[in-house]
Amino acid sequence: MLKVFKVIPVFLILFSLTNCYREKKEAFRLKFPQRIVSLAPGFTETLIDLGLKEKIVGVTTSSDYLKEIKDVERIGFYMKPSLEKIVSLSPDLVLATNYVGQRQTIKALRKLGIAVEIFEEKGIEGLFLKVRRIGEICGVRERANILIQRMQKRIGQVRTKSSSLGRPRVYVETGYNPLFTCGKGSFIDELIEIAGGENIGHNINKPYPRVSAEFIISKNPEVIILPYMGRGYGKETLKRRNGWQKISAVLNDRIYDDIGPQIITIPAPNLILKGLPELAKRIHPETFK
Repeated sequence: MLKVFKVIPVFLILFSLTNCYREKKEAFRLKFPQRIVSLAPGFTETLIDLGLKEKIVGVTTSSDYLKEIKDVERIGFYMKPSLEKIVSLSPDLVLATNYVGQRQTIKALRKLGIAVEIFEEKGIEGLFLKVRRIGEICGVRERANILIQRMQKRIGQVRTKSSSLGRPRVYVETGYNPLFTCGKGSFIDELIEIAGGENIGHNINKPYPRVSAEFIISKNPEVIILPYMGRGYGKETLKRRNGWQKISAVLNDRIYDDIGPQIITIPAPNLILKGLPELAKRIHPETFK
């Protein structure tokens, strides 16, 4: 009988400790968001890269290219997300940009007590800060740090190879009719520099300025990148533009329309991990293979 009484307290202690562990684990889980809505593809990609795909409950149509979230609810357009659809998903976190088309929705969500985290898409350092902050908010800080280290390593690898090379003039066309390119403060401007090129729009003090055909012709780019393939504005069309036939990139067939529409335009880890090496291959194909 005495042995039975000795066993019971030990059992109760073990049960109490197990229960306490479960409660702490549940409290830890509930501390971090479990239902996340992403208003931009850069957030969606970052969440996936951080192993948080299962927590994404809503995205805008700008994330349609990502097969990983093909079954996730669409909550409207990047430029005008639907407040009603977002609220219906009962999110505990919404990731948003400072884009003017999202401001009204953000204001309404905050009035309803829904947590909204706003990020400014400013350069590669801004990308690191975004990945780190999302990692902190979502309880995966270590994963975020490892991801940032991988990006920093990739930048170092590309910069080491490109630093001793010549710098061809590069034109990246981010929009046509009217023409847009990348200027100072854009991710692409930084990528071009790291990859060993000279961005013809670098001295324009806007991230994505509208430019004229005359401006581009006068800069005589040696490499032209068209990241929006499939829209009828490929390199063959570009070659037929009035006055462009004497541009160095056209004369030497250094026009590239095969880099893809998202790989160097979406501010997410793949911009560095995949986009930067691909850009370097087009700028310096003799070195990056």
